[in-house]
Amino acid sequence: MNDQHRQAGTICYSIDEFRATDHAKANAHVGLYEIHYYPSSIQRPSWWSDIPGHTSHVRPLFGLKIVDLTRIIAAPSIVRDLAEMGASVMRITAPHVADLSQLQLDLGWGKWNAHLDLRIQEHRAQLENLIMDADVVIDGYRPDVLKKWGFGKNEILDLVKGREKGIIYAHENCYVSVIVWSLLPAMPTATRDGMGLGHAGQVGSRSVMRYVAV
Repeated sequence: MNDQHRQAGTICYSIDEFRATDHAKANAHVGLYEIHYYPSSIQRPSWWSDIPGHTSHVRPLFGLKIVDLTRIIAAPSIVRDLAEMGASVMRITAPHVADLSQLQLDLGWGKWNAHLDLRIQEHRAQLENLIMDADVVIDGYRPDVLKKWGFGKNEILDLVKGREKGIIYAHENCYVSVIVWSLLPAMPTATRDGMGLGHAGQVGSRSVMRYVAV
């Protein structure tokens, strides 16, 4: 299902079954998040620019510019929280890329939205311009999906290396970072069941579902 139809499907493992998988063993050392620092001799750590009269304890992130390259549920919800705290968020999607558009009434709250087709060179140039003006880029796609268009982590760091300030690149991956399952199509319900949480929630009910296709 994952390889042929590009759908987020998974076996509904128990927690013990998941811990016995190669994926769980490879990611046993990984926490909820990882932070990697890439020092630069010309880009010193700094805050974003406050906007007088707007940046405050009510909207502490006002003035922070974010390029939101996310879709479906998990990653868009992260960026929505930043928008609610005042950040200026530009979410970029494309008409040909599958999404849960009906959820954007909630997950798109406080964001600007635009379509860019990265198969078109002119659109890639427009995304480069957005990133050059941004403080943060958040990538919610599978590893290396955006890299092929020139917008992976290393490509973005290289793009901004000559400017005065650096950039924060954040990558959300439902299956965690080490590449075993991380290249599979995913969404929160599939990864939850694949990692044993769905099974744990059903224990004691009449039956336990052993395969989930989302």
